[in-house]
Amino acid sequence: MNRFFLATAMILILASCKTEDDSGGPLIDLTGKIVIPNATRDTVLFVNAIDNIQLPIFISIPSSSVNLPGTVVMHGSGGNWQDSDTNNDGVDDTIVQWELSNQNDEWKSMLDNENIVSAFPGSYFRRGTVENEGEWKNPPLQFQISASFVRNYDAFNTLELLRSLVREDGTPIVQSNNVAILGFSHGATAVQSTLFDTQATPVDWEWSQSYSGTLYTNEIRSPAPTPESGGFVAGVMYYPGSFHNSYYGNPCNGTSIFQTTIDFMIHLASEDPLTSNSNCMLETVSNNGGGVATIHNYQDANHGFDNKTNGVDGQANTLARQRSMTFLKDRLGID
Repeated sequence: MNRFFLATAMILILASCKTEDDSGGPLIDLTGKIVIPNATRDTVLFVNAIDNIQLPIFISIPSSSVNLPGTVVMHGSGGNWQDSDTNNDGVDDTIVQWELSNQNDEWKSMLDNENIVSAFPGSYFRRGTVENEGEWKNPPLQFQISASFVRNYDAFNTLELLRSLVREDGTPIVQSNNVAILGFSHGATAVQSTLFDTQATPVDWEWSQSYSGTLYTNEIRSPAPTPESGGFVAGVMYYPGSFHNSYYGNPCNGTSIFQTTIDFMIHLASEDPLTSNSNCMLETVSNNGGGVATIHNYQDANHGFDNKTNGVDGQANTLARQRSMTFLKDRLGID
């Protein structure tokens, strides 16, 4: 496995030139592109994020082929990388740089098998935490890794990065307008925000969030805009937190403005306390219009059942992964 770790800015400087092909033919303009050698399968690249951190993105290219479909995978509260708890306080505090977590590695393999380029942005570690746990679940730290208004920027940055990947002859590695997005828990909440139709925002809407009765406005960003070149073609969410601390309004009292731009699949567990708000969100989507939701409920399953192998959660994991891959292949045009 060939792996290289270079900041995107450095690569862009190297690739901002014109090269002559092997036959002495016309010059190839590689300005703004990132050249990936044919032999490279796994790599970590960096992009400058909305808060000016260098966001690490693990990219898996399953073959030497070009013009492949892609999927961006948004990690859950456990983070993107292999991690461990070194001081026995119950919170992971170190990572193996840059080795994917077991869950992400399994999804990488599944997407590899379907010849889908996969990209895993790591939203936490460069921002100061290994996982979304403890004090990071509340302001002000939660705002630094917000699924409502930070990680959606990470998702679109990753999409734009995939669009810049080329081989040495300038052929795109990823089909520009054929990339889906998948997320788990906190990452699925980020998928929701990424799919939000910003055109549906009322002109007098004020972006805010409420925690324990305190309303925050100055610390809150507006949603990430869809890139000029377009967004994702489909989304898959596993057991998201759908309340967003009233960022879009309250989905359970009819005040939510949430509306999607594209169709999505959502997996919900009956024993997950977050499911009730997701059901309200789905009713909001139905009322407000936009994308179509394909909903799967898993009786007696718990939050976080993906990557589980035993009992009801293991059964839910197997079935949900089958459904997700079928959905992704259909939306990405894979036979």
